[in-house]
Amino acid sequence: MSKKIRALLLEAQDLLSSKDLSPREALTEARLILAHLLNCKPLEVYFQDDTKINELFINKFKEILESRKRGVPLAYLLGEVEFYGYSFKVSPSVLIPRPETEILVAEALKLLPSGGRVLELGVGSGCISLTLALERPDLRLWGVEISREALEIADQNRRRFSLDKRIFWIRGDWFSPFKKGSYFDLILSNPPYVSRKEWENLSPDVRDFEPPIALLGGEEGFDFIYRTLEEAPFYMKPSGWLLFEIGFSQAERVSQKALRCGYEFRFVRDFSGTKRVFVGKILAKNKTCTK
Repeated sequence: MSKKIRALLLEAQDLLSSKDLSPREALTEARLILAHLLNCKPLEVYFQDDTKINELFINKFKEILESRKRGVPLAYLLGEVEFYGYSFKVSPSVLIPRPETEILVAEALKLLPSGGRVLELGVGSGCISLTLALERPDLRLWGVEISREALEIADQNRRRFSLDKRIFWIRGDWFSPFKKGSYFDLILSNPPYVSRKEWENLSPDVRDFEPPIALLGGEEGFDFIYRTLEEAPFYMKPSGWLLFEIGFSQAERVSQKALRCGYEFRFVRDFSGTKRVFVGKILAKNKTCTK
């Protein structure tokens, strides 16, 4: 390893360790920053030579470190994040994709028929729909997003993977762009599901930097979840599936609502054992669903 790169890694580790990161986490972030600036993979950082480390490079590196120390999420500073093995552009206009959401994608891939039609509600960066399209070239997908700024990021990611002919973004409010009809084999979403009380207790890295519109799900966190359960049956094929992510303490109330709406369903647990993804199929539209 070059002396300059070693010195930068140690400096970054010391600085980031003072931001409540463990030495190991700090070193990981330092490698990611260097890899971004060196245009290489994180483990390749150790094999780069000193010729790339000039004054401009060092100043940029320190600028990113200072912003990270202030709490700015690393994904926003680097402008991209890895999700399901693919790299997606992100900005403060979109939620940063989490590993838990990969479970949502994995379940959808298991259930989708050949040539399936998919609707995503609240596309954000577009990483969910784009990953489905990359994993399954037979799929056609539609995504609805109310934020113009988020759609711009989703569109950049769509162009990055040349998926303009298979994925169609629509600006709108949840199901509002569509007339009722049996269009989709699968509807999925990572909806806003944070309650007002939970919002106040979120990590500053999240609360102060990520878009509230992508996180806040109403006073108790269920506004978009309940709306999705109520309205999805009017847009799915009779054999269609509904999948969405939920918060760590929401499974019981989601179950009660899903039963009232006439769903047969199950939950998929995340890496910590929490019920994280709702997987349901409508058995019969129930008139008590909206109560």
